[in-house]
Amino acid sequence: MILIRTESWVDNHWCLILWKLAGMVALDPEKEAIPDQRRWCWDEVIRQLLYRYERELNSGVRPPLRKIANQDVSSQLPLCLCISNIVWSPGGVTEDGLPIEPHPELELTDGWYRLRAQVDLPMARAVRKGVIRVGRKLGIAAARLDTEKKEASEVLEAYDSCKLVLSGNSSQLMPWHAKLGFINGRCISTLHSLSPDGGLVAALDFVIVKLYPIAFLEFKEDENGNKHREGPRAEAEEMKVQDQWNRRRQLEASKLHEELDKKYSRYESYISRMEQKAARLKVLEGDPPQEIESLFDRLEYADTAIATLSRLTPTQAGWLAQYTKQQIDSGRAVMAEEIEQDLQVRLVAKICPPREVKSFRVLVTQDARTQRRPANRTAQLTVWDVISLSLDEGSSGGNFVVGQRYVATNLLPQQQSSWMDCELGSEIYLSTRRDTRWTRIKTVVR
Repeated sequence: MILIRTESWVDNHWCLILWKLAGMVALDPEKEAIPDQRRWCWDEVIRQLLYRYERELNSGVRPPLRKIANQDVSSQLPLCLCISNIVWSPGGVTEDGLPIEPHPELELTDGWYRLRAQVDLPMARAVRKGVIRVGRKLGIAAARLDTEKKEASEVLEAYDSCKLVLSGNSSQLMPWHAKLGFINGRCISTLHSLSPDGGLVAALDFVIVKLYPIAFLEFKEDENGNKHREGPRAEAEEMKVQDQWNRRRQLEASKLHEELDKKYSRYESYISRMEQKAARLKVLEGDPPQEIESLFDRLEYADTAIATLSRLTPTQAGWLAQYTKQQIDSGRAVMAEEIEQDLQVRLVAKICPPREVKSFRVLVTQDARTQRRPANRTAQLTVWDVISLSLDEGSSGGNFVVGQRYVATNLLPQQQSSWMDCELGSEIYLSTRRDTRWTRIKTVVR
């Protein structure tokens, strides 16, 4: 549903245009004395309103927040938005008598439309300090669209039913002159700006200053279904444990193959006995007995097989020997496949379950962007599944080198109680996720 030319569309743009023009007048009030350059006037408001009408209706250009509400673009894309309002939740007291501190909710605008935004604790603290306030611009990334409706909706209708969920570690203050809308490139955070309770770090630009060896953790499940971990192990120790597991699996597989070979030998001995019993018959006349399949099924277990063989007539023995040969010969390839599958199931379920091992490597990193603040902080970045990690140049994850510069996305704070402040020599802790992506920056920072 297009909301052009409706009263709600006019009301929305009317107040945003007035707010924009008021800011321009406050920035350069001298122009208001020049009639041709005045902006705080009726004609300028109507001109801006007609421009928006022409751009949205005739040109079909949708602003960023409208696209996000329509769910035609991802809300995780980097955006520059302006804070148009701050609404505080009511405070109170819990049943235990503890005070409930009011929590702020932001209203953000791209200059055309507005959406509400839920903030985390670090951003709420910044609001209380006045760092985040109405009129400031925010660069946000990795925002999540929280909506009460499954289907997409128009932005003016979505104001009360959906909101952006922001994380402090993926948000930053932007300069007053920053252009609102989608940002080209990534929204890069620095170690100085990160908080332990600030959630996901959308992107981080860093230099490796120290490398720890690759290590391994193994996760095992006990009989109650509870998982516990063993390790960390060094690479040499992990190879030793893996070799022991391989030898055990090969030994158990050999035992199972021997059991299956014995089963085939047993069937061959049955065929020999049945052929001896039917030796006086020159030719098998007529059709096989109707019970031939059930007789064959009884040969699967040794106790029923012996009783069945003893009761066979020469004719039944001849037909059953022939049928058993056909079943074994025609299904040998299929049976080999089934045997291997059975082997895998038995090994996995009881004898030698697969190992759940995760490789990791800890990189000590520092900020690569130090134009505004020095790189006081370092971060211990735990890179999970480092053995299988593919970097952008096709090299394996174990080939990190001190002095290399990377941009890594989607990092998580770890060991939050151990984080230090921003003084010189302080240290924080981060880790990668499955969706972490790496980009090597060619310039090496020394």
